[in-house]
Amino acid sequence: MRNFYISPSLFPFILSLLVASPPLHAASQLTGDLPRRAEPGFVPVPEGDALKVTELVAGSPAAKAGLKDDDMILLVNGRPVSKPLTGLDLLRKADGGVELVLETVRKGKARTISYTPEPLPLEDVPGLETVYGSVKTPDGAMLRAIISWPEGKTGPLPAIFFTQWVSCGTIEFTRGGLSREILKVLALNSGAALIRVERAGTGDSEGPACHELDYDTEVAHYRAAFKKITTNNPLIDPARVVIYGSSLGSTVAPLAAEGHKVAGVMVQGGGAVTYLERMINFDRQNLERTGVPPGEIHGRMLNQIQFNVEYLAKGRNPDKIAAESPEMAAAKAGILGMEDGMHYGRPYAWHQQAAKRNFLAAWASLDAPVLVIFGEYDQWEGRHGHELIADIVNRKHPGTATFLEIPHMDHDGDVYDTIGDAYPWRNQISGDPDRAHFLQTGPMLRWLKDVAFRN
Repeated sequence: MRNFYISPSLFPFILSLLVASPPLHAASQLTGDLPRRAEPGFVPVPEGDALKVTELVAGSPAAKAGLKDDDMILLVNGRPVSKPLTGLDLLRKADGGVELVLETVRKGKARTISYTPEPLPLEDVPGLETVYGSVKTPDGAMLRAIISWPEGKTGPLPAIFFTQWVSCGTIEFTRGGLSREILKVLALNSGAALIRVERAGTGDSEGPACHELDYDTEVAHYRAAFKKITTNNPLIDPARVVIYGSSLGSTVAPLAAEGHKVAGVMVQGGGAVTYLERMINFDRQNLERTGVPPGEIHGRMLNQIQFNVEYLAKGRNPDKIAAESPEMAAAKAGILGMEDGMHYGRPYAWHQQAAKRNFLAAWASLDAPVLVIFGEYDQWEGRHGHELIADIVNRKHPGTATFLEIPHMDHDGDVYDTIGDAYPWRNQISGDPDRAHFLQTGPMLRWLKDVAFRN
């Protein structure tokens, strides 16, 4: 296995390699029949069984129609909000240019607010050409496909196909954040087309709401989209397509690659251990890093392991497990992100289906170069799971997998002085924290150029 550790002394050098010339300007294009969703003109915030209006945009159609900050939305187009995620999905499904009717309450008085919202703006990234298209999956879901490439480049181009993290939310650059910044840097500097597919229930995509979307369906959608977008596409060179998985998208990446000839797979923030092991490790790190007395960790871990075996290995409903004993109820309460019938905003079935997947077998079946990036201060994933990917690939194809550990980097690409600071996301390292992601994209860009896209 080729293992590399980046010395902190090389950080300035890596950053200097990525200082590019001022980018050009290019506009995005919307194609196909999939409608663009609405820009509601405010930020909806869950509050009880309603949505609270916040950050209302002055002069927007919503403001002109009489909506005000702190108004409570009870119905969207005649359908009850009922639960926060249900209400958010109802708003997300509203199309731009189509009348939106909100039943609201302000200081105890009911009001009906109707207006026609504008479509969400398209990305407008200097230096990139972007096309918003769509892809229809075998089960009939229409998914938004976004392809970006360096301005002035013509096909066929190498390509990066992205599989995203577990949390719901658009993968458009307009949302911001380090994970999307990494994608933007790759699109601008790799010389490749970047292919992003909005999963069902996010962005413009149709299909079930993201908080109802299961793992098997998500993987099937990625596989279908990969095949349709990279086959007979004059922009894409099918022999030079790399799959990039971020966070739990790292588990999807080798599954999306199965049965396809890919130029490489690169992952960050996800390993090849079983999903059950992964979640148990999550629980342990949470207990160790959140001030739980050391003497209590042993007993609590035994209970949480038992709970996770029932939940993930046996596929039982967590609510029923918790009802069986005070110990199991406490174990459920101690698991991160589990509430309101969901786990990290996804249905229990998503995690239970992931627990049935043999990730190691998927990696072993891969015949392509692999880059595995691990942040030393990753709050979620362990080093072993990352190393395991490179080890299993190199056993079958010696020298084709590279494991890279980046010191001080966390799961999201931020940099901290200590793991104690990283776990609660505090005291980001001084210097230029907004560009910390370059420590990850630098090695990725070099690997793409020297290994995956070399031919």
